[in-house]
Parts: sequence; structure tokens; C-alpha cells
Amino acid sequence: MAEPIEQRVRTLAVHSVGRGCFFAALAIWCVMIGLIAEPLQALKSGAILTMIVACVLLMKAGHVTHASYKRTEVWIMLGRSIELSPEVAQRIITVTLREVYLRYALYAALIGIGFWLCALAFWLGGAKLSFR
Repeated sequence: MAEPIEQRVRTLAVHSVGRGCFFAALAIWCVMIGLIAEPLQALKSGAILTMIVACVLLMKAGHVTHASYKRTEVWIMLGRSIELSPEVAQRIITVTLREVYLRYALYAALIGIGFWLCALAFWLGGAKLSFR
């Protein structure tokens, strides 16, 4: 039995946005590892960069409904082979992408808050940890 088009679009949208978020997380991790000698600074930079990622995802979620579905990675991964009218394809792809962007923005914000809380705990604990 064929998979419904909405489910396939959702799977591809999660794959597309998740991959982008993974690369952003990898970059943030590299910055934090570079600052490992100063754990408080590493946590603060991780928090700031993760919040920037959340803001970018929120902006993309707000912008995706005004963009053409034919310019999305989801459309390319579908192989441009769905049998839907352009209006229906626009609605399905952009609404699904918006939901996925918002979900990943929430995840990024929660992780950023976690970094901030860890940094606050380090600061309140008087941790002047430095490995220099």
C-alpha cells in the first residue's frame, strides 16, 4: 500500500531540517570544544549560538509559507513526481515545513536554555575552572 503523500512530505521535511540542524549543532560543538579550557565561556557560547539557531529556524518558519514549494529541498527529494495540483502541493509542503521548523526551533530553544542554566550553575558555584 502506498504511503500517503502528507506522511512522505513530513518524513522528508524532518530529514531535511534535521540534517541542517545537525550541521549547526556540529559547528556549535566545535566552538564549545575549542573553548573547553574555559568551561563557563564554552557554555555561554553554546547557549548564544543555539539561541541564534532557534531564531533562524523561527524566521524560516515565518518565511516558508511565502516561498514557492518548488524551491524547497523537500520538493527536490520528492523527485518532483507528486500528482497534485500546484495549490495543494504548495499548501502541503509549506505547512509541513513550517511545522517542522517550529518543532526544531523549540528543541533548539530548550537546549539553549539548558546551556544557560548550566552556565548559571557554574557561575553561581563560583566555578572559575580553567585548564590553562
